[in-house]
Amino acid sequence: DIVPVAKDVYDFVFKHSRAFRFAPGQYLEWTLGYDNPDSRGNRRYFTIASAPTEENIHIGVKFYKEPSSFKEALGALNKGESIIASQLSGDFVLPKDPKKKLIFIAGGIGVAPFRSMIKYLIDKNESRDIILFYGNKSQEDIAYKDIFDEGEKVGLRTIYTIVDRALGWTGNIGYVTDEMIRKEVPNFLEYTFFISGPHAMVESYHAMLRDMGIAQKNI
Repeated sequence: DIVPVAKDVYDFVFKHSRAFRFAPGQYLEWTLGYDNPDSRGNRRYFTIASAPTEENIHIGVKFYKEPSSFKEALGALNKGESIIASQLSGDFVLPKDPKKKLIFIAGGIGVAPFRSMIKYLIDKNESRDIILFYGNKSQEDIAYKDIFDEGEKVGLRTIYTIVDRALGWTGNIGYVTDEMIRKEVPNFLEYTFFISGPHAMVESYHAMLRDMGIAQKNI
């Protein structure tokens, strides 16, 4: 199935041909066979947005104007057609210690691994101290809000912020900043931070957290 989850963002839902185990937050290499791939080729790495507790495998994909040949082919898939997923990998996973306090920082569809983690905790009824800072351009770009709202029952607190002010929006305006983190989480030094989003965003927030005094081992 192909399910819209935010503006220009879709969940591609696949049945798997064989059972396999993965940890919430891990990713796969996805390969599509089609004619005339562009210079970027016919393979991509996508985080698994679904939890191991769910029946099917989901990936969240953002579409832009003039998409790559891969995304064009992906968007044109019909029910019953196949894709090859391989090379499960990734250590961007929940700490084994459930008492460890966590702060997630996500931008756009970079929130996908957090969707996997939170859904897993919901299904396992496992409570953790987790605060999610989730930034988007607009309110329409927020994905998986239903999961994050449900995550409140297992200890999740989600702080949304958007760049474009919207009528009726009562949340934060602008990007996630060090001031915002200090205000919302005064004891932030006690937390381990996970950052997920475009490469430039990850690099920027990594530098910001180091300037805030966060130890490298806690990022």
